Amino acid sequence: MENILQEIKSVPAVMGSYLHVNGVTAVTSDLPKIFQNKVYEIGAAVDRIIKVNESTKMHAANIEFRYDEAVILIRPIDQDASLITFCETEVNRKKLNMTTGMLANELKDAAERLRKGGSSGTPAPETAPAPPAPKAAAPKDQEIDINKILHAGPLASVFRDFQNAFAMAIGPIGEMVMKDTVEAWAKKGECNEARLNELAEMLCREIDDQSLEAEFREAVREHLS
Repeated sequence: MENILQEIKSVPAVMGSYLHVNGVTAVTSDLPKIFQNKVYEIGAAVDRIIKVNESTKMHAANIEFRYDEAVILIRPIDQDASLITFCETEVNRKKLNMTTGMLANELKDAAERLRKGGSSGTPAPETAPAPPAPKAAAPKDQEIDINKILHAGPLASVFRDFQNAFAMAIGPIGEMVMKDTVEAWAKKGECNEARLNELAEMLCREIDDQSLEAEFREAVREHLS
């Protein structure tokens, strides 16, 4: 399965793919780390879309979702399996569709192996138990205005430098990941220069590539202590 995903990823501007099989919780994906906790949920949503597609008898060969920073392409493999591919907006759809079309039989075989438990994917994250009722001090989380912190706070210019360097490391999804990471960082304490090293470490964990991490650190070095 890994070879199939690598071949799809060889198409320029493809970030990665996920083979979703209805009812199988093993995640078979080469998507960036930031997506790993969400791909099974996305696959479950795709199941519902496919069922609607079938009920209308449209039988679409591909389904596409467009966003400002990325495109999600869905190719039904069989009745209960779909290939979900995350791409940059400039991806060559014709080349990608040709590549996935040539791999159709192999994808069907891979889906069948997953149904039989013959492929060792990454287990999908287990559903966490409901969190306990928040304590009195917890409302602090709801007071965070992440857009104000990023764009109007005292560190706005620093965050711009971080954002530019981060986007160079992980591509067009950088803005979305940066926003989520800064929000998590802000919830842990004051948003000040003394904690920028901590933020850099959190972002490096999302990059998850030693050479790209080194480039990111070098680009923001002037802001670190």
